[in-house]
Amino acid sequence: MRHLFTLIFTIASVWSFAQIKDGAKVIDLSFSYSDFNSNGSSSFSFVQPLVGFSITENQVFYGGFRYERQKQNFSNTSSKENIVSLVLAYEKLFELNSKIYFAPIISGSFGFGKGNDPAGDSDISSFRIGISPRLHYFITNKWSVVASVGAISYSKEVQKSDNGDFATESFGASLNASNVNFGIRMILNNE
Repeated sequence: MRHLFTLIFTIASVWSFAQIKDGAKVIDLSFSYSDFNSNGSSSFSFVQPLVGFSITENQVFYGGFRYERQKQNFSNTSSKENIVSLVLAYEKLFELNSKIYFAPIISGSFGFGKGNDPAGDSDISSFRIGISPRLHYFITNKWSVVASVGAISYSKEVQKSDNGDFATESFGASLNASNVNFGIRMILNNE
């Protein structure tokens, strides 16, 4: 089994000619907005700036934060959440052609926030880990547009209020084309 892993890693390393040079510093900004309306309304948005450092020509480690806002209105009730999370991520790029790269990204986050619903105010803690397929289109050697569709993920959110604690856990796998995240990337020193 160890030999199979070594063979796959070696082949992947030979075939991947990354656009990002060793030691490059990277700024990656992802954002998303969704709005759903069925017997009420629900909206979700996030912004996620990350700063990364290329450890080899095709691997980048990131650190940053994520801000999420969720709001729901149904009948006579409404709820909202605001969460700020610390994010750590690892991305490996594989060249498809000279301008397009496939790059799965593994990320984890831990965050805190506040919620408000008819039962009252609550303190929220959240944990997420997942892997998502991304495509990078390099406009120049310093700028790329990034798109990601779906993910395999696990998340847990705990809400604590005067009325008690409530925990939600979820595991999911999706390649839903209606859930596309876009971002931009700037490479600071890619000489």
